[in-house]
Amino acid sequence: MLSEVRNFGTGALFEGYPDFKIGTVAKVGKPLGWRAAADFLFVQITYAPHRLVEWRRSLDYNGGVYVGVLVLASARMARRVNATIPDIRVPERIIDKLESDPAYGLDFALEQIETIRDSGAFDGVHLVPVTRFRQVAEKLQSLGAK
Repeated sequence: MLSEVRNFGTGALFEGYPDFKIGTVAKVGKPLGWRAAADFLFVQITYAPHRLVEWRRSLDYNGGVYVGVLVLASARMARRVNATIPDIRVPERIIDKLESDPAYGLDFALEQIETIRDSGAFDGVHLVPVTRFRQVAEKLQSLGAK
């Protein structure tokens, strides 16, 4: 399938434009299989940073790898994620903190980003702010992020 997408971006219609870059989703702990032919990967959201880094270091993959980071808006949202998304498990300790402080979701997401950056194992993050676009933008701007 990836080769079909690559071939789609060729020919006179696309002359003078950059080649398509193809990305796909990867799950922590799972082999890449056909995904290894992609130019970049988006890693599914996880709350196990050490497992994430170990998995990345075990991969024989030279493309960009971007980790999904979800800004949890509330304890209710975290519980809904646990109930409806099979491969994502928000730990109870995070849900408990969200219960008493809904702003913790943004702070925790920023902690995750810092951990991912400091690991040196990834090319960046795929930030999912859900309903917190403005708060995320303001916080990132105050931290000097671009």
